[in-house]
Amino acid sequence: MANNRVYYAIQQVSFAPNSSGISGIKNAAHGVQSCGLTTTFNLEQVFELGQLAIYENVEGTPDIEVTMSKLLDGYIPLYCLSTADQTNGPQLAKRCDSNTKTIVQLGIWDEAVEAAGQTVDASASTAQAWCEMSGLYISSVSYNFPVDDNFSEDITLVGNTKIWGSGQSTSAASCAAAYYPTGVHGQFGANNDGPVGTGGVNRRQNILFATGTVGWQKGSPATAVVTAALDEARDPDKTILPEDIPGIALSGAKDYAHIQSITASVDVAREELFELGAKIAYARPVTFPIEVTCDIEVTASSGDLVNAIDSCSGSASSCVEASNLTDRTIRIATCEGTRVFLGNKNKISSVTYGGGDAGGGNATVTYSYSTFNDFTVLHWADQIASGGSVSGVNWWKYRSDYLETRAT
Repeated sequence: MANNRVYYAIQQVSFAPNSSGISGIKNAAHGVQSCGLTTTFNLEQVFELGQLAIYENVEGTPDIEVTMSKLLDGYIPLYCLSTADQTNGPQLAKRCDSNTKTIVQLGIWDEAVEAAGQTVDASASTAQAWCEMSGLYISSVSYNFPVDDNFSEDITLVGNTKIWGSGQSTSAASCAAAYYPTGVHGQFGANNDGPVGTGGVNRRQNILFATGTVGWQKGSPATAVVTAALDEARDPDKTILPEDIPGIALSGAKDYAHIQSITASVDVAREELFELGAKIAYARPVTFPIEVTCDIEVTASSGDLVNAIDSCSGSASSCVEASNLTDRTIRIATCEGTRVFLGNKNKISSVTYGGGDAGGGNATVTYSYSTFNDFTVLHWADQIASGGSVSGVNWWKYRSDYLETRAT
């Protein structure tokens, strides 16, 4: 019988590299909080002289969008699962190239079970219904580090193929027969899954800040202390933030800043390339440049302390003018194993000071940074055993090569 409802315990999301095909081994994603599917049928209306009625409603290629949210809990991130076909490197341009695609399955079990894959009777160990989407590309990625909630990851995938199957039927519509999925096997049948990363589900205490030496950026400590702080800033397992923020040292280490949230995001625009003789696109490459943004909110201890001057002469020469802004390094590291590196050319795009009103709130400042094409994500679990890339082990082993900080 059909379920009366679908809720979190009877849904499972699984991934496989697109190169493995529909029969490839699927790896369940752990810590998933939500999964949404949107299907858009692109219709073009054609009319003709001589009649009011539509001549034909031409059907184009359907657009599939998959959105998911996952906790940062020590398991491989969704972004890494989605780019497991990539072996050339973890940088944005490589993970998101036009040959890196993924297959996603959403399985729905009988509502009588307590976990996806748990058996109710002899015929119920596989999903009651399932949906398989192949040829999916990364469209957006966001990492969220709030002070009052769990750390999380959000991704959007786009593609053109989505097929539903059912455990009660082995037939398929003629158009879908070539893609028809064979079934989804649950991987949470024991009903005892849990986080595997250090700190469990990571929260505010699980950011790995570089601390340096308190007050050293004011110039009073000895050179040896400054050198030690800079060495710590090069550590790929430490968070480095821009020194535009009051309380962040010149090395990027945290001093007295009271960070409330960090969000790093990228939207990956793509172009569908078509050719005569085929209805579907033959490629969906990234449209460069890609803007990468990072918003950092802090509890204000003074003002935002960012000057904006319309004309600032920094030299006697009229050909040289000082700038308001300087390139900054941003890297985020968590206890459970996520590393997000936005490169060394982040600049402030806006700064917002507000709050501290008569109603009793505290003043906050949000520093918004922007860069382009620099967005590298690494995780210790990005390896083939976890559903990641065959090159993921070496990416993590030599992560300092991909998470490098500023030059001295």
